[in-house]
Amino acid sequence: MNKELVRPSKVVEEVGCIFAHPDLKGRRHSNGGVYTARKLFSYNVSQVLYMNNKWHVKKRKPVSDATKYKRFTECQAMCHDLHNLGYKIILPTQLKQKHVKALTHYWEASGLNPATIVQKVSILRIFLTWIGKSDVMSFLPHESMYKEPEKIKRSLVAKEDKSWDKKTDVLELIAGVETEDKFVSRQLLLSHFFGMRVKESMLFRPAMDFDETTSVVHVRRGTKGGRPRIMLVETQEQKALLKELRSFCHDNQSSMIPVRADLGRWIKHYYRVCNRHGISRANGMTPHGLRHGYAHRLYEEKTGVVPAAVSGQKEDMDAITDRIARLLVAEDLGHSRVSISSAYLG
Repeated sequence: MNKELVRPSKVVEEVGCIFAHPDLKGRRHSNGGVYTARKLFSYNVSQVLYMNNKWHVKKRKPVSDATKYKRFTECQAMCHDLHNLGYKIILPTQLKQKHVKALTHYWEASGLNPATIVQKVSILRIFLTWIGKSDVMSFLPHESMYKEPEKIKRSLVAKEDKSWDKKTDVLELIAGVETEDKFVSRQLLLSHFFGMRVKESMLFRPAMDFDETTSVVHVRRGTKGGRPRIMLVETQEQKALLKELRSFCHDNQSSMIPVRADLGRWIKHYYRVCNRHGISRANGMTPHGLRHGYAHRLYEEKTGVVPAAVSGQKEDMDAITDRIARLLVAEDLGHSRVSISSAYLG
């Protein structure tokens, strides 16, 4: 929040939040500056975020730091977009359909990617739900929100193979990374053999999170929305990797980040090392692509069928077998919805 803004002396309470009153516009605050409509609206939007941003919109469960950050930045950007468009509103509860349409038309005219626009609209819908105005968008036809509504669609079904398997020798490439940094290479191997997210692989604690007696791995830290999961250790490659990782630890609490590094700096270092070895979006291979590869192999193992994202066509198969395999894929990747498996499998 802007340091110039201090809590105003005149407030109004709505939807469980304490907002700066519109009458403050033009008045001076204790720092000597003047309250403008833009500053007051930004402040009031922040109050809604502080009250609701850490929670899932439908369930009483926390969301990830990345989700909180994205919501905050997009909502603040929305404030400035509205005021740049000439809508000098101050209270979030003043948002109406005309404001939503002004934003969507502006985003469309700005040439943003359709997926980006869909994400912005989704966050705007969540914000309206928080302030009790979900009907603003519920009764707004998709066709009226855009000049070319047929182009503003976001598909959650994978139409291309984002894994590394057909692009390179995965283990050979990771071995090349090991020549520069053994920690980064082992984190990539955790993503390859267990489908872990980047942050999950960094915060994984081999001594605590691998139970050798039951052959299970506990993924507890760095998960999406704080959702822990348990994964079976089934192959010799998985067991060998986990046993090796224990040699990297100086105590039971040790993670896969070197002792003298912190998470923020390590994430930047991780991506720098990856980029130097050709693991980048520009080359069509990202660390996330290892999760896609894991999902493909798991699905093929359970069904005997190559997923549509790899083969390019959907094979006829038993619906129950397909459903069970997709459930397993979603669970191993740390998702609560089976439908998200389509983003990996097609």
